[in-house]
Amino acid sequence: MKFEILLVDDDPIVQFLHKSVLIECNLPDQKLFSNGELVLNYIIENKDNDTMFLILLDINMPIMNGWEFLEQLRSHVLKPILKVIIVTSSIDSVDKEKAKKYPEVFEFFEKPLENKMILALEEDDDLKSFICKS
Repeated sequence: MKFEILLVDDDPIVQFLHKSVLIECNLPDQKLFSNGELVLNYIIENKDNDTMFLILLDINMPIMNGWEFLEQLRSHVLKPILKVIIVTSSIDSVDKEKAKKYPEVFEFFEKPLENKMILALEEDDDLKSFICKS
């Protein structure tokens, strides 16, 4: 099985910082996207039974934000091939509660992404085999 990490954030500095953290955690190369529409199109074009996607998703982005992306996922049969971690600057409890309504969302992290956040995912039984395929 192939494994891809898709980092979705419109801020190039945040992309750089988060990519650096993931590399430090020995995770595979990531693909970078600046909005939900771009990553949705990528997933649809590249989906197959041999690829799993881990999406690190910002909420506030232009063109298609994180919430709109999650809503669009509902119209596609993609659930078995992806998992979503929201990585956002939002500290609003409403956003955290809203994220729980999406079964694809496994975690809600506040920016910036840190090594300890990734390491915590590797300890989670549900995500361990998914994360540790590097």
